[in-house]
Amino acid sequence: MKVCLIEPSKFLSLTNFVSTISMPPLGLAYIAASLREAGHEVCVVDGPGSAPRNFFNFNDVRIRGLTNEQIVKKIPPDVQVVGVGCMFTSHWMLVRELLKDIRQALPDVFLVMGGEHVTGFPEFSMQGAPLDAVVLGEGEETIVQVVDHIENGKSLAPVHGVAYRTEDGTIRVNPRRQRIGDLDAIPKPAWDLFDIEKYHEVNQPHGASQGKFMPMLATRGCPFSCTFCTSPNMWTTEWKPRNYKLVVDEMEEYFENYGVTDFQFEDLTAIVKKQWIIDFCDEIVSRGMNITFQLPSGTRSEAIDYEVAKKLKAAGCHEFAFAPESGDPRVLQAIKKKVHLPTMFKSAKAALRAGINVGCFFIIGFPEDDYKSVLKTYAAIVKCALIGLTNVNLNAYSPQPNTESFNQLQRDGVITEISDEYLMSLFTFQDFGAKKKSYNKHFSDWELSFLVLFGVALFYFVYFLRKPGRIPQLVIDLFSQSSSNKTTKMAKSFLKDAFTLVKNKLIRV
Repeated sequence: MKVCLIEPSKFLSLTNFVSTISMPPLGLAYIAASLREAGHEVCVVDGPGSAPRNFFNFNDVRIRGLTNEQIVKKIPPDVQVVGVGCMFTSHWMLVRELLKDIRQALPDVFLVMGGEHVTGFPEFSMQGAPLDAVVLGEGEETIVQVVDHIENGKSLAPVHGVAYRTEDGTIRVNPRRQRIGDLDAIPKPAWDLFDIEKYHEVNQPHGASQGKFMPMLATRGCPFSCTFCTSPNMWTTEWKPRNYKLVVDEMEEYFENYGVTDFQFEDLTAIVKKQWIIDFCDEIVSRGMNITFQLPSGTRSEAIDYEVAKKLKAAGCHEFAFAPESGDPRVLQAIKKKVHLPTMFKSAKAALRAGINVGCFFIIGFPEDDYKSVLKTYAAIVKCALIGLTNVNLNAYSPQPNTESFNQLQRDGVITEISDEYLMSLFTFQDFGAKKKSYNKHFSDWELSFLVLFGVALFYFVYFLRKPGRIPQLVIDLFSQSSSNKTTKMAKSFLKDAFTLVKNKLIRV
C-alpha cells in the first residue's frame, strides 16, 4: 500500500528549552523503515524538519515548521494510509486540527496515529479526532500488521496493540502487544526519507552541539516504574539493549553517509548493565573512531564508577545526565524513584573526574511535595553546582497521561476533565517564562512558578560564582559551532530562535 507518514509541527517557546530542540524524528524513521521492509511504498512529510526556521501562531502558541495546510498539501493524493506521530500530549490541540484537515482533504484515507500521547489516551484521542485506529506502545510490528490487514480488507479485531473504530463507530481497545523480542531485527531508521542536512544547518540538538549529529537508540525501555513517568505504560518495565557491535556499526554508517561525528542517544535509561556499556565503549575505541556521544535524556548512576567513566570518556562520551527528581528521600520513596542520592553524587563526581560533563533533572510540585521537601531539593541543587555539574534541569511537576500519579489525581478529584488547560499545563511545566499549573495542595500556580524559577536561579548563581571563568566560556560558545555543555547549548538555541523571530518579523514589515 502507499503510506504517508507525518511528523506534525512543534510548539515553541524561547523559555522552554526542550521546545527549542530541533531533532530528526527517530520514532517515525523507525516506523517508515519497518513499513518499507514489509513491502509498502512509504513517503514522509516532516513538518518541523521541512521548515525549521518558519514560525507561526496557533491559539496564542508559537509553532515551528509547516502549517497544517502546508502539510496536507504535501500528502500525495493517491495515498491509501496516513500515519501521524504525536509524542507530547501538549501538542494534541494542534495535531487534532491537523487530523481533521487531513480527513476533510482525503475522506477515504485510512488515518492511524501512534506515539506516547495516544498510548496514554486512546479513547480520548479517537473521540476528539477522525482517527480510524491508533497504535499503542512500541509500534514497528503493530503498524505493519495494521497496514497488512487494511490492504487485505481484514478486521483489526485480532490485532494486538491497537485501538480502532468499528463500522458502527464504536471504539474498541485491544490487548497490548508484547514488546519486540529482538531489537536487532528492527530495520535501521529510514533517514533517506528525511532532510538531515536541514537539521544540521539549524544545529540545535538535544545535548551539547559537538558537530553534525544524529539521534540514536542503543536500548529500549526502563526497568523502573516511577509514578510520574509514561514509560511503564508506553514501554512496560522491560529494558532491552541492542547488540553493541551493531550500534557501533550504525554509528559508522552515519559517519560515512552524513558526515556525522556526534551521536545523541535518546534512550530512556541507556546505562543499566555495566558490562554492556564497557563493551560498547571498548568497541568504539578498538575501531579508532574519532566521535563524540551524549546521553541528554538521562540515565541511571548505579553502573557508573570511575572505571566506567574513564571508558566512556575514552570512547567519546561528552555529557550525560542523572535524574534524581527530588532531594527528599521521603518524596523519592513516594514516587517510586529508586535512587540513592549519596551513590548518585559519588557517580557524578567520578564522571566529572574523568572529564565528562554531568547534569541533573529535578522536579518541584509533586503531589507529595511540601516546603520542607522543596528545601531539600534546593540543597541537592546547590550540591550539584558545588561539585561541578554543568546544568540542572528543574521543572514543575506535570501529570502525564495514564501514569500512576495522573490516575491518582483523577481518583482524588484534582483532575476532573482532559481540558485544553490541562493539555497546555503539559507544555508550560517546562517553560520558565510561563505560569505553571500546580497540582499540589500546598502551592498555588504562582507559588510553584516562583519556586521553580528560584531553584534555577540558585543553581546558576552558585554555578557561575564557583567558576567565574564559565562566563567568558559561555560568550565564546555563543559564537562557535560547538557548545562546551548543555547550558551553553540552551543559551545558543534561545538566541538562534530569537534572532529568527526578530528577522522574520522585520521581513514581514
